[in-house]
Amino acid sequence: MVRRILAASLFALCIVAASSADGLLRLTFLGDIMAHVNNTRMQDFHDIYADVRELLVGDDLTLANLEFSVDQTSPVAGYPAFNAHRDYLEAAIDSGVQVFSTANNHSLDLWEDGIYQTLRSFERLGKRPGSTVAFSGLRGNPLAPFRPVEIDCKGVRIGFLAATQFVNYWIDSPYVNIVDYNDPAAAQAFLDAVRSEAPRFDLFIVSYHGDEEYMLAPSRRKRDFFHKLVENGAHIVFGHHPHVLQEYERVPDPSGDRLIMYSMGNFISGQTWKLGPADWGSEEAWKGDSMLLSVDVSLTGGKAGVQGVEPTLISNYRNSRGELVVGKLERLAEGSPDLGPAWTMYYRKRLDIVRAFLSGSLKAASGLARRP
Repeated sequence: MVRRILAASLFALCIVAASSADGLLRLTFLGDIMAHVNNTRMQDFHDIYADVRELLVGDDLTLANLEFSVDQTSPVAGYPAFNAHRDYLEAAIDSGVQVFSTANNHSLDLWEDGIYQTLRSFERLGKRPGSTVAFSGLRGNPLAPFRPVEIDCKGVRIGFLAATQFVNYWIDSPYVNIVDYNDPAAAQAFLDAVRSEAPRFDLFIVSYHGDEEYMLAPSRRKRDFFHKLVENGAHIVFGHHPHVLQEYERVPDPSGDRLIMYSMGNFISGQTWKLGPADWGSEEAWKGDSMLLSVDVSLTGGKAGVQGVEPTLISNYRNSRGELVVGKLERLAEGSPDLGPAWTMYYRKRLDIVRAFLSGSLKAASGLARRP
């Protein structure tokens, strides 16, 4: 019932928010929305999104990974067991984020009660006048199958299915969609489900949370699994968990290009809180850099295809109150807002490094970049 209500709200939004060219949908993908203590102590959570809000509300659909419980009955808490209250999630929704992956290693941080409260929070926020929200990855009924949430956007039927490789307690929870690609039987069952479900939709998106943290390159097993997801019907594979950027890849297909994002890194977190301007070359700095990936999808003859991919580089920075928020990296490198010369130089250096990384010219010189 909850998902039918949320999907109906999305249908209403997408009819009036046709911002992209005729015949195209513009989707925006964000990385991890984290809830470290430094994030949840802010004065106004909307400030996190202020510099990129026009991109999020100006597209047709924005998707992100939500990496914390939303339990109004428990205290706000940071690492290692994350919990935020509804106002933190509400700020993301108000700022244009409509679709959330809720399957990740922190999904079970507050155990079963946290799952139930998170589901209630989504239900309540979805009932607000004018609110639009959908999610995948959790279920309240352990006997119900994990099925894609259906989103109707400008007449295009989108399926969204989220899974995680593990939860932090290394148990098999019936409330979280856990699929370990290192387990051949589990991986094949998930691939079979994607192959079965994908034809029901015009566009099928799989969100997957896994692999090793803080590595700038995906493991071979994850790369192979993501390609198999595409081969079995996924048009877009949305990857996260490493908390740093990894490459994205367009996969040619006769029916229309597919897209793989191996890791979108952190959108907002508290992981760079202790960095100073002189730390621009540190491995920790990668945890504050990410991008918004705008993806143009066409639908021709009932077949979806990725027509264009446009990254907007972003980074976390401290605003005038000393709070970590998100800013466009190019603007930060130009000195806007006024961060002072030392921090401006930091972001100039980071912009050069991230551009080199995405162009493939950055050598695997750091421990972050190397794979075993």
